[in-house]
Amino acid sequence: MYRFQPKAPLDFTPYPEPALDDRSGPPLSQGYIFLMIATLASEHCSPATRAALAQIEGTTWYHGQNLETILTEFEEQDPSLPAEVGKNIYYALQSQFRAMGLNTPSDVITTLPAMWHYATRGDSGVWRSTLLGPGAARVELEQPYNCRFEHGALHGALEAFDATDVVIDHRQCMRNGATCCVLEVRWSEQAA
Repeated sequence: MYRFQPKAPLDFTPYPEPALDDRSGPPLSQGYIFLMIATLASEHCSPATRAALAQIEGTTWYHGQNLETILTEFEEQDPSLPAEVGKNIYYALQSQFRAMGLNTPSDVITTLPAMWHYATRGDSGVWRSTLLGPGAARVELEQPYNCRFEHGALHGALEAFDATDVVIDHRQCMRNGATCCVLEVRWSEQAA
C-alpha cells in the first residue's frame, strides 16, 4: 500500500479515471472531495490551498497526496479538525447515499468496503466492516489517508441516516504502528 508524506507540495495534475479494478499506481481521489473541502472548510485552508482548490474539476481524479497534505494543514491548526471536516462532508452527502440505495446506518456499514473501492483508486488499501448486532459494528481501515478524517466521515455518514448517540472508539491505529486502524462503532436508531 502506498504511503503518503504528511506534507508535500500540492500538485493537482489530472489523472485519467482508472478502472475500478486497477489497484496499481498511486492512490487517487476524485475531485469531488476537494470541491467539498473548498465548500465546507475553506476558512481553514491557507490562501495557497484555497487557490489550488479553485482549479479543481469535480469529476477529475487527482493524486491522493493532495488530500493528505490538506488534512495535515487542518490537523496542525487543531487535531480534531480533520474529523470535523470529514463528518460535515459525509453528512452533506446524504442524498447521494440514498440514490445509491442506502437507507439505514446498517446499510452504511455493510457497503463501506464497496464504497471505499469505488471512491478511491490505485494502491489505496482496503476497508473491512462487520455488523456485530443492532447498532454495533467493527470497521477496519487499512489505508494511507488521515484516519481522523475517515473517523469523522463515518460518523457523519451514520448521522445522515438518523443515527444518534454515535460513538466510535479508535481501538488501534496505523499511526501507532498497527497493521490497520480498528474502529468499534455504536449508535442508536430513531424509530421510524
